[in-house]
Parts: sequence; C-alpha cells; structure tokens
Amino acid sequence: MTVKIRFDKEVRDYAKGEKVKDSVLRLTETALAQALEKFHRRMIIIEGDTLRKAELAGILAGASARVLGGILDELKKKRLRYESEDKIEVLYATDSLGEDTFGRKRYEAFRKHFDLLAGGAEVKAVTFKHTRDILGRTYDLLILDMSYDYSPNDLGRIIETVRGGGLIFILAHPFEKWKKMWTGFHKSLVTPPYTIDDVKKRFNRRLIRKFTEHEGIYIITENGKAKKTPKRNKTQAKIRARKGVEIPEDTLFPRELYEMPLTEGQVEVLKAFEELVENEGMLVLTADRGRGKSVSVGIASIGLALALKKRTRIVVTAPEPENVQALFRFAKRALERLGFKPHMVEEKGLIKELYARKIGLRYYPPAEGYKKTADLYILDEAAGIHVPILHRYLNKPRVVYSSTIHGYEGAGRGFSVKFLKRARERRQFRELHMEEPIRYAENDPIEKWLFDVLLLDAEPVELTEEDYRLIENKEVYFEEPDLDDWFENDRPDLRNFVGIYILAHYRNRPSDVALLADAPHHRARVLRLKNGKIVTAIQIAEEGNIPKKVIEKMAKGYKPRGNIIPDMMVKHHMAKEFAKLRGYRIVRIATHPDAMDMGLGSKALELLEKEARERGLDWIGSGFGASEELVRFWVRNGFAVVHLSPARNPVSGEFTAIVLKPISERARKLIRKANDEFRIRLTEWLGDTHREIEPEIVRWLFETPFGEAVDYPIHLTEVQRKRLDAFTGKVLTYDTVVDAVKPIVKLYFLDGWMKPYLDERQIRLLIYRVLQGHSWEEAAKLIDRTETFTMIEVRDIIRGLWYYYKRLL
Repeated sequence: MTVKIRFDKEVRDYAKGEKVKDSVLRLTETALAQALEKFHRRMIIIEGDTLRKAELAGILAGASARVLGGILDELKKKRLRYESEDKIEVLYATDSLGEDTFGRKRYEAFRKHFDLLAGGAEVKAVTFKHTRDILGRTYDLLILDMSYDYSPNDLGRIIETVRGGGLIFILAHPFEKWKKMWTGFHKSLVTPPYTIDDVKKRFNRRLIRKFTEHEGIYIITENGKAKKTPKRNKTQAKIRARKGVEIPEDTLFPRELYEMPLTEGQVEVLKAFEELVENEGMLVLTADRGRGKSVSVGIASIGLALALKKRTRIVVTAPEPENVQALFRFAKRALERLGFKPHMVEEKGLIKELYARKIGLRYYPPAEGYKKTADLYILDEAAGIHVPILHRYLNKPRVVYSSTIHGYEGAGRGFSVKFLKRARERRQFRELHMEEPIRYAENDPIEKWLFDVLLLDAEPVELTEEDYRLIENKEVYFEEPDLDDWFENDRPDLRNFVGIYILAHYRNRPSDVALLADAPHHRARVLRLKNGKIVTAIQIAEEGNIPKKVIEKMAKGYKPRGNIIPDMMVKHHMAKEFAKLRGYRIVRIATHPDAMDMGLGSKALELLEKEARERGLDWIGSGFGASEELVRFWVRNGFAVVHLSPARNPVSGEFTAIVLKPISERARKLIRKANDEFRIRLTEWLGDTHREIEPEIVRWLFETPFGEAVDYPIHLTEVQRKRLDAFTGKVLTYDTVVDAVKPIVKLYFLDGWMKPYLDERQIRLLIYRVLQGHSWEEAAKLIDRTETFTMIEVRDIIRGLWYYYKRLL
C-alpha cells in the first residue's frame, strides 16, 4: 500500500501563520515517509534557546500525529501494531514539570500547538526522574526535552519506547553552547574537594558528534534553518505488511492466544511454553530489544496456567518491577481475550500482581522469588540479575529465563558466559532466540545511533594464541589512558574497555560511561599486553582529602557525594582523621572473560598499589557484593574487610562488603583498628543481623592481612571452665554449655595466623552452628552428614580449641 505523506491545507495554513518555513514541513513529511516505509524511526533535533523550539515541536508533532491517525487502521491491518493499540500515543519527556519551571513552560508551549493539530492523540508527560514508569510501553511520537538535564540512563529508556514509523523530536540548546554547558547530571557529579569547574563535558560532546555522524537524524534550528537534512524530499511511503503468522493446527493453548502474536518468533515462544505443561523443564529465551520477548512470555504464561487445569501460581521476577510491565499488561490482555475479568494490584502506578479465576501472577524481587512456592518461575531481564541468584532458581521444576542481549538491562553474552555455561552442567534446557523485530524493523538507524553513543554493544578485543602466551608470561604493562583522546576520537580502546565490563559485571548502565567520561574524581586504568590489547579494566574514584568543616558535618549525618569509603570510616568507625587521607576506591575491576583466573586481576592490583604509593596516597579500597569468590580474591590480595552492610541488595541478594589496604603508616593504624573492630562486630552480628549470610563467605570475612590476634579480652568464670571440661569429656551436652563454647569460638575467629588448624568444613560448621545458631538438623545438611555425626564433630572441634586456648585464659 502506498500512502501520501503530506500535511493537509489546514496544517499548512496554521504553520504558515506561525511562521514555520515550508522547508521544515517538507523535512518532517520526508522523515515520516521514510520511517513508515522502512518501519524505522527518524529523529529531528531542534536547536534553540527560546520557547520557540517547543512551539515548533508542537506544530510538527501535531501534524505528524494527524497523518498517523489517518492511516491507523491500515497499520493494524498490516500487522504493524497490535489490534488493541487503537490510538496515536505521544510521549513528552523533560527534566521538570513543576509550576513556574522552564521545563513546564516548554511543555505548555508544545501543548498549545500540538492539541490544535493532533486530532485526538493521547499525550503522556513524564519527568526523567520517573522514566521507569514507561518501560515496556510503546509510543508513536516522542518529544525529548534535553534543554537542561538528562542522564544517559534516561536516554536509553526513553528512545527505545518509540515504534517503527514514528518520529523523535529532540529539544536542544545550540550545539556550540551545549558542548560548553553543565547540566543537572553534571552537578550531581560534584564531590568534595572538587567544584563544578572540575567536571568534564566529554559525554555531551560525544553525544552531539554522534547526532551529526549517523543517518536518519536531521537537525534544524528553532528559526527553521536546516543544518542536516534528507538528501531528497519524499511525500509517499510504500507501507509493507508484516509477514503473516502461521498458527499451528494442534495447539494445547487456546487459539485466541495464538492470534495475538505478530511474529513467528512469538508463536515459537507459545509452543515452547506448551512443552513445559507435561514435561516441566527449563526454557532460556534471548532476544535483542524490541522483539516482543516480554509480551510473548506474558501471553504464554496464561496459556500454561490454563493448560495445567488447576489453581496456578506464577512467580515473576526481574531486576526492577518496571522491567515486567509489558509482561503483566499482555497477560492481562490475554485473560480478557479469553473472557476473564482480571484483577490487578498496582503500587506507584506499576502492576505487581494479576489475578483471575484460579490464576495468579505476582512480582517478587530476585532475592525473594526463589523462596516462594509456585508452578512456574519467570526471570525477565535475567542478564541484569546477579549470577548466584540465577542459580537459586535452577532446581525449580518449571523455570523460564528471559534475557535481552543488548540494552541497558544487561548483556546477554555476559549472561551466557557467567550463567548458562554452568547451568548446562546442572540440567538440560531448551534455548530459543527471537530474531524478528516487532517494535521496529532491523537496521533501524536510531537503534544504531543509540547503541553507538551509549556503547551498548561494546565488546572486548578478541584474543589469539599468541596473546595467551603473553598472559602466561605476564608480559603486560599498566597504563592510565587518555580519556580525552578516547572520547573525542572514538578510539576502539574505549569500546574494548567498556566491553570487558559488560561481559564481566551483572549490571551495566549507560550512565556508567558518562560517569567515567565526566566525573572529576573518576579515572581509568588498564592492563595491556605488550602488543597493546586491553585485558584488565579498572575504574577508580579518588576519595578523601575532605575539608575539616565537611568532616564535622559527616560525623553528624551528612553524606558527601562520591566519598563512600571515608564516609563509612567516619560513621561506622568514628575515624574522622581517615577522611583527611587520600586514596583510590576501585569502582570496578574486571578481566577479559576469555582470560579469567590467569592472575591478571591480582597483577593489576599490584601495579595500582605501586602507582598509589608513588603518588603519595594513603590507601586503596573497594566496595562489592560479598560472594565467596570475590571476598577471597580481595583478602588474598592483602585487603582487610572493614564493613558489611546490614541488609542484602534486593537484586543481587548479596551483602555489600568494603575492603581497604593501607599504603601509608597513618592509614595502616586506622585500617588495622577498623579491621579488628569489624571482626569483633561480626562475631555478634552473625547471631542476629547476618544470621542468614552463607558461612563460606563469613569464613573469608574473618581473615586478616595483619596476621595478629584482635586485642579483645575473653573472660570465662571458673564454673564455665569446668563445664567446658565436662562437655569435652562427654559429660554435658552442647546445648547446656553454649554460653561457654561461644567465647572460645569467638577467640578462634579473632585470633591471628598462629591459631589452631581447622579444615574448611570445620570452619563452616563452627560459624553455622555456634555463631549463627542454626539447628542441628540444618547444620547436618550443611556438611552433608547425620545429626549425630555433626554433634560429635562439634564436640571434637571444641575439645581441640579448648585444649589450645585453656592455657591462655
């Protein structure tokens, strides 16, 4: 079908009355025609300093909405949108909509003209602070007001909500001014002792350069001057129908559900879910963004619930509830299509629960979902969930892992490298990859621009056999890269650096790149092979050197930006003097995924410490999710644990640990004292705050690089000593002497390197049974022995410790 894309006489007369140049109207018509014909998006940037740019956006967007409204039925017939999407939807995103704000004034200027021309289009206005609310939604037109503030995370979320055939209007300052100005995001990067003048503007300059480099992006001024235009005007669009979907003849799920998908890929998802009805099992579903993954899972989950023919409970989890809104909405549409009247439970505008007759879907944070009993567990955006938590769901009878390969939610290859490889060793499962796009067609120029500017598809350099030889021989060198050169000249090293993080870390956000680019206290370091290839990436933050007045405020509760470790030391260890010292906080350290466990991370830390020493710094440290692997890595590299968060991260399910390594003598005294204090606290916390932390992690938290016992007096009464003798002599039982056993066990964990030898099982058993107070039944399960054996084992361990420490008390 060929449609004419030309604004009608009423629009043209109105535009002429508002002094809009005809060339600007033709440019917008051409952009819309291109978008509809290719089922891509197009972007029009309007540069300007006045409300005129918002008014112009209102006229051009209103005219475009009018055209789209006229062909809406044709778009549905050609399967370019769902039947339920029966109106033109417009998103307006800005930094502020509060009364008397510039953001509000620009929005009102836009609406004044848009509402006169759009003809019934629906506008959703949202501030950047609330962009999570629109995840999973789809819009025909977007007006993105970047005049003052935005963060790269906002950009990633908002741009991807626009469907093929749609237009994006960007309200921007004149580029030359924009390159030099500070935004609200920049102001959030200021941390003592730095000021706004120290904040860089590398990311904005990169963004502006990418606007000019990529196709499908046109640039005009608010006065109508064209700066980047289409090669030729276009007033017709040949709109191609989406390929029809063949519905299988024999289906377990109702045919009405099979009529909902727009692509064969979505039908395959429904068929894959059918296999889970009788055989149970595990399904892994991957796709690039915009393939209808979450929509398909939502529809298919209803089919499975009906096919089970019983009361069905479905646990849905994802890094954030915003990630599963499309899943819930299409599950609801599927129920309605089948004649149900579903009941939704919403919280702050987000669907958290969905119920119909004998069917229930409920969202839980990742660290809670696996504890619930359900017939099906769905993990959406699984690449954004920490790997140890993903493993918790592996033993569930029916489980679906659904993951985006490229996008702000996580990296699919990292998901494959870190999770699927191990999962294959534990159970069989089916993998399904969705190829055909739904939201827009392949090779969309706006997607290419977005992935490029935010480095969403960055990957590390490929390693050869020669590279592995260099790694084995440690033929590497440490370097501080020139970030100005990386960002200004778009060096491949930048993509390789970020690519290592994408594959190594479970959550990467576009703002991480902007933080590296512009934060005054953030720096990059790399470990290169002698041929120049980056194999280890480190992002550090310079912390400390805080003015005395700020330190006093910190002691009273003030939390300065960007000084995580000094703030913790002041508040939790009462060490005001530590805030005066200078150090490096290692924000992220990651090694090339194909060169893991080859000593590169430790080598990089060794060279970073050498640099810090040469520069006169006092300490280096880090904060991270406390897994056994990571705590062991830091402790073995000479770092002391000084803090553990009281609660688990709701997404990763981990407690956050902070570690420090002293360089100066002043820092050594403070860190040694903090480490001692932490170990003392941990002996008490384990029976309360941290009763559920894994003992294999605790075992490493107690380790100290200082090698000496904590100066912490343990006192036993004469009667307690005699009762211990009676316990070790098999006269009294453990439960009657806990009060005397605990001090001895604490003494062991607060001791130095010369303490009695215990093997790993014995250490974990002492932590789990004595310090955490778990039952004999639970302790027996931990070491995979009988309860009787476990009781005897504990008695034998205590006998040895009591024999050793008896003479010291």
